[in-house]
Amino acid sequence: ELPLRELFEAPTVAALAARIDERYRAKSNLSLPPIAPTDRGEPAPLSFAQERLWFFEQLVPNTDTYHIPVALKLKGTLNVAALERSLLEVIRRHEALRTTFVLVNGQPKQVIGPIPIQVLSIIDLGTLPQGEQDAEVRQLISMEARRPFELARGPLLRVMLVRLSEEENVVLLVMHHIVSDGWSMGILTREF
Repeated sequence: ELPLRELFEAPTVAALAARIDERYRAKSNLSLPPIAPTDRGEPAPLSFAQERLWFFEQLVPNTDTYHIPVALKLKGTLNVAALERSLLEVIRRHEALRTTFVLVNGQPKQVIGPIPIQVLSIIDLGTLPQGEQDAEVRQLISMEARRPFELARGPLLRVMLVRLSEEENVVLLVMHHIVSDGWSMGILTREF
């Protein structure tokens, strides 16, 4: 219970949280434990959604039904090394992008792997005429989006840079739905 007056006296979320915390402690004589990082030494159980996707993958292996492809067209001069460093930083920050799914004692588990050294594959189509480039890019996107993932081996994120010219590139990201969804893909592309 918090009087309405306190809502106006604490106009920021941080100030209001502090007031709520004070009242909670005063009433219960309890303190909330601090939020601490989880120990990632042992494989973790799957979420219900991950269990469902893992089961479907076992039922129908090598399907592209749960692939999430995104193609981004980049215009302007591209620093390829900076592109790869930014991808590696996003992968470092988001454990899901380093996660694989293995069987441990007959049960599927999540294993968070190390940060990769390299993540970007590069295909240069700069020598092809414009019309052939467009057709080749469409074919590459289609092939990459259908190429199967191995949930136990990973990676479950693939990134391909298609160079069309010094000023025009296409970045293709393909992820398995077990580590991402449409909402996450939006976050990934914004951070990237």
